[in-house]
Amino acid sequence: MKIAFVSYEYPPDTALGGIATYVDQVSKLLKQRGHQIEIFSGSSYRHGTEIEDGIVVHRVQDKEKNRKNFSLNVGRVFAERHTVVKFDVLEGAEIYAYARGAVQLVPDIPLVVKLHTPSFVIRQINLVQPSIQMKVRRYIGALRRGNKPQPFPRWHYDIKNDIERLHTLDADEITTPSKALGDKLIEVWELPAEKVLHIPNPYIPSEELLNLPVKSNTNVVTFMGRLEVRKGVLDLARAIPLILQQYPNTRFRFVGRSLPLPLSNLNMQQHIEKTVQRYRNSLEFTGSVRLDSIPSILADTDICVFPSIWENFPNVCLESMAAARGVVGSSAGGMMEMLDFGRTGRLIPPRSPEKIAKAVIELLENPELRMQLGQAARDRVLTEYNLERIGALQEASYVRAIERRQALGARESKDSVSEGIA
Repeated sequence: MKIAFVSYEYPPDTALGGIATYVDQVSKLLKQRGHQIEIFSGSSYRHGTEIEDGIVVHRVQDKEKNRKNFSLNVGRVFAERHTVVKFDVLEGAEIYAYARGAVQLVPDIPLVVKLHTPSFVIRQINLVQPSIQMKVRRYIGALRRGNKPQPFPRWHYDIKNDIERLHTLDADEITTPSKALGDKLIEVWELPAEKVLHIPNPYIPSEELLNLPVKSNTNVVTFMGRLEVRKGVLDLARAIPLILQQYPNTRFRFVGRSLPLPLSNLNMQQHIEKTVQRYRNSLEFTGSVRLDSIPSILADTDICVFPSIWENFPNVCLESMAAARGVVGSSAGGMMEMLDFGRTGRLIPPRSPEKIAKAVIELLENPELRMQLGQAARDRVLTEYNLERIGALQEASYVRAIERRQALGARESKDSVSEGIA
């Protein structure tokens, strides 16, 4: 098959997160299985076409990081290339609807939308409700400045005009890495259930991770990911004193970029340090790190904690599992499936500092149990997310999308592709 991916994120130029990792790995998987793959991606500094690892990559320069313009510009590049290649199928993510311009310019292209986590879900989770103290401070501050006190802004979700939802409804097949996200969007977005298929993302663990010894004794608990509300780092911060009261030699490492704390003049690192000020010497913040440094970080780790309020398919969990580390993960979303419903790690409900502390303490108290879970987690990564299994599921998905579009014919053409992005 001739398969095209439209994704703003793609390494190395825009290796921003999980979408970049997914597109990189799935494109290599499908190429190995004999398919012709081309990537249409973004870049902040270059524009043009190159062959990278045997895959044709079209980069569209986007200095302003304007999502709407990128969708339009990459759509034009795709449409022009399609006249030459005649792609069989196109895949893009739901978030930001970057492939929407391509679909509107080539309305008969079979489309697969891969769910990653829509913007409205992220906004809802990261929304912090102002406390009474915050409201009083704002009110008094406005009066002191001689201004009329203004209420805190409220976020309203306009589901009917959500471009990400509309783009997903245009799809011939919708795939979701976690059943939890698929079920959520079938209910909230009213997606047709017969089009939503569960296909985990492929994961190709590095030899460096697989070669790490299962046995470890570092007393280090590591969090990896952006430091933001959605990732549960506020709850982890509140769990740290409870853990240190029983295991004072434990060290906590936060690996990832610190985002601003909503409704505050602090960033997340500053807030965490303030929350556990008494135990500041037990904390380490690395900031953003290169992907190739992850094995060395996990080599110096006993337990990984990912207490997300919601998570679809976090690669950091799979990396930790491949490294055979003890994992404490959130039960809200895809980690529950990754950890085999608690058989290869410990699951905790979101927003539960006490449960986080209890799970971490259990693994600190029982190193043999932690290592048994770590070995089981590594085995699960190798059996559940390997190229052969995921490759076959992916191919079948594309075939269904092609057959559905052939039966339906071209979509209704649009007069313009300048619609806004949610």
